[in-house]
Order: sequence, then structure tokens, then C-alpha cells
Amino acid sequence: MNQAADLARQMAGLPKGTIRGTIVDIDDPEERGRVKVIFDDMNPEIPQVYGAGEYSKEREGKKPDRSHWIDTSPAFKGKQPPGLVGKRVNIVVSGGQYQYAILQDVMYDPQMLADGKKLKRPDNSSMTRLPLYPSGELPPPGEENHGCMVIELDGPMSADWVCVCLRRRGEYLWVRHVDLQHGHAGENDGKQPPDSDNDREEPVDEQSVWDYVFPTSDKPMNYITKYGTKPRPNPFGDEAEWNPPPT
Repeated sequence: MNQAADLARQMAGLPKGTIRGTIVDIDDPEERGRVKVIFDDMNPEIPQVYGAGEYSKEREGKKPDRSHWIDTSPAFKGKQPPGLVGKRVNIVVSGGQYQYAILQDVMYDPQMLADGKKLKRPDNSSMTRLPLYPSGELPPPGEENHGCMVIELDGPMSADWVCVCLRRRGEYLWVRHVDLQHGHAGENDGKQPPDSDNDREEPVDEQSVWDYVFPTSDKPMNYITKYGTKPRPNPFGDEAEWNPPPT
């Protein structure tokens, strides 16, 4: 039955599971991230037959029809980046019907064009979304997940964290990428000690400042220099502490 249905779709000229197109509009009035495209099957710049020499020519017609507003995955509120206009994209169609098309990601296929113009390499992408995992329920870190990215929900400091599975000291960990990695801690101004150069300078106020390394993942940084990261009085309260890696 499936084979018969596929044959019937081919004879009727219906598209298969994945098709291609060119984005021509991202200004979705409903701000659902939808786009309008020109499907390859309606685009005179795309040859009807590939690899057939003189028969691989442009299709008939000069003004290709634009599509309806195509849904996108993942769904989000807003508009796609303007840089997508003119980009070539993969599009999934459900049940072989164009009206059920869903935008996929940008691609680079200059060999598909018939007019000989150069196609720029993509420098943008459609919206992506990282998977969300409650703290303590992340997938196991390991070689199989090396390079994967997730969001840890409600982690340390009652905050969400971007986590990447990376290798640290020979083992795989979910490494939190934070925006609080480095700060300068100080104390109240004090008087500079009496001058010893005999140039009669008056003692002036001085300020004591030192570097403070904030929490990232797993354990404190190694002491690499004589200054190291030896703990000093913590001016940031109990929140500035080392946290175990996500699990």
C-alpha cells in the first residue's frame, strides 16, 4: 500500500518528504517565525532535470509564485533574522502536501541553480532551541554526548545554565557556561604607608583590589601561578561557591 501510494504521488507530481526552496520574506505579520519561499518546483532558476547536459535548463516562466506563510520548527514568538532572505533552505512537507510545509535549516547547494550565478555560503541560520532539562535529570555525560548542548533548569543560584558536554581532565562532564566568571573584589580605602623616597610626598588614600574567580563547574581552578586562586574573604556572600557539575 505504501509503494502504491508513493507511486500515485509521483504520478500526480506531489512532493516527497523533503523539498527545497529559497526564502523571499521573513516579515511574518503574526510574529510566529514563519517565512515565505519560492519552492524549487516553481522557480525558473532551478533546472527541471539535473545532470542532463543541454536538457538541464531553466524552467518556463519568469515570475515564480511565492508560497504561503510556512510554519517553522522550533516554534517561537518573533521573526526570523533578516539575513535569511535569499538563503536556500530544506523544507519538510507532511503527507506530500505543500500547504503542510515546515521550514528546516539553511543549506548550501549552488549546483542546483541553472542561471550560473554564484550562491554565497550561508552566514545565518533559522531559529534553534536547546532542550530543557530539570537540574539533576540531564542525560549522562559521555563520549556519546560529546559536544551536545542543553539548558539546566533551576541549577545553582536558582538560575538556568547553558551546559555543554566536554572532556575535563580525562573525563566527560556537563560544563556550565556562565557569565560570572571573573570579578575584582576590594576593601575600604586605607592610607598609603609613609613615603620612603625622601621626596616629601604626603600619604594618599590607596585601594586594595584583588581578582576573584567565580564558580564554573566541578572544582576550583588549579593554582598555576604564585598568585593562584587561593580563597580570600568572600565579599559576595554565600552565593559565590563551587558547585558540582550538572547530573
